[in-house]
Amino acid sequence: MKYYILLGLVVTVGVVATWWMLDIRTATAPGQMCTADAMICPDGSGVGRTGPNCEFAPCPTVTTSSDSTSVDVRLNQAVTALGVRLTVTSVLEDSRCPTDVQCIQAGTVRVKALLVSGLGTSTPEFKLGTPITTETETLTLTQVTPTKLAGTPIKNSEYLFTFSISKRASVTPGIAPYTSGIQGSVSLGPTCPVQRDPPDPACADKPYVTTVTVMRSGSSAVFASLQSDTSGAFQFSLPPGSYTVSALGGTMLPRCAAVSVTVPTSGYVRADISCDTGIR
Repeated sequence: MKYYILLGLVVTVGVVATWWMLDIRTATAPGQMCTADAMICPDGSGVGRTGPNCEFAPCPTVTTSSDSTSVDVRLNQAVTALGVRLTVTSVLEDSRCPTDVQCIQAGTVRVKALLVSGLGTSTPEFKLGTPITTETETLTLTQVTPTKLAGTPIKNSEYLFTFSISKRASVTPGIAPYTSGIQGSVSLGPTCPVQRDPPDPACADKPYVTTVTVMRSGSSAVFASLQSDTSGAFQFSLPPGSYTVSALGGTMLPRCAAVSVTVPTSGYVRADISCDTGIR
């Protein structure tokens, strides 16, 4: 009789101990019992196991769109996205406050860039956090790294610029390049100190290879720019509207006169630019 009582006590203690251990294992599973392996998510990040069942944590939500993107570019490195090619050509200003200094103003960053799209070529200035809108895109310099430290200059090779690029919702895909625009030529004159009558063919105005820029009337922002060719000729494909066309002269001479034109709904308007050499 005593033997059966003792055997019952042993079995009871074993059942209770097993239940207690399983209960402790379950209770500590979220914090201690999950393995330390990780899962790589589509965006390149990693997540570990969690929860009572040691399941992998959800991956970060990745939002992709054919109408917007974010790109990183270094100085003098071209990057292409959404049909535009962007190159940061120079840093005009980096007045950001160093992270180890208390400043009254946060400062900013301004860069010069070369922007090539279906509408032509332009050389806009980007200011950190300020969007630039073209006829088809909106571009914003959103971040500049590395951060500044007092007394530690940043080398050009260390800069990394992050831009957001998005297509404008009001633009219908496939409309560029336009079937309207501006064409013309740039010439230099006079080329001889004395003008003769009849004119000497050797003293005729000469073609001028230089940068030609287009701005919308009433705006100081460059809408498009390109180089005139060896014959001085240039052509822009542009949407209809009023524009000012100008050519880049020298520091003092030549001086190039700007020309105002109106682009029709179809066809190209003529704009010839004369640059004064100062020869008399």
